[in-house]
Amino acid sequence: MNLKFISSIVHPKDSPRTGLPEFAFIGRSNVGKSSLINMLAGRRSLAKTSSSPGKTRTINHYLEEEMLFYLVDLPGYGYARLSKVEKAKLEQIINAYIMKSQALRCTFVLVDARHEALRQDAEFMSWMIRNDQPFVILFTKTDKLSKAERKNLESNYLKGMQAYIPHFMPGMIVTSAETREGKKEIEDLIKEMMPT
Repeated sequence: MNLKFISSIVHPKDSPRTGLPEFAFIGRSNVGKSSLINMLAGRRSLAKTSSSPGKTRTINHYLEEEMLFYLVDLPGYGYARLSKVEKAKLEQIINAYIMKSQALRCTFVLVDARHEALRQDAEFMSWMIRNDQPFVILFTKTDKLSKAERKNLESNYLKGMQAYIPHFMPGMIVTSAETREGKKEIEDLIKEMMPT
């Protein structure tokens, strides 16, 4: 992807008003979102990575200059060290963007492949389902799994998540920022969802 940083905003109303489709990326803090965005861009420092989770507090727009869409980096959720007020503020920013964006085509929900199905992810995905918002799960950090863990990753995750959300059957893509796995699958899916 040929990504160019465009803007960093707090209020969804300040999003670029170009009419181009948008694809959002979100996940729990420290899930590897910035690393994955950098992998997609083929650049190490486009999205700021940090050893301290919870750094993204704004909505960041990156323009894909060839296919003409925005990749939107949303704040992470579930960061324990934030105060209740800060958590509520971030939740408001995320919810307002997803619910009010006219350009949003799909939200990619990043999940750390090393963890079992987590309640915080289930709560967010349940909210997306209730509001008829399309999403696809991206498993991150899969290079850190054994062959046996990778083989059963998707089926085990589905079983765990169905304990929270019955009949849960989302789209899923296995990725790794280290090996670039999943890059083509993400790009192909975005192409499918682009307006004709």
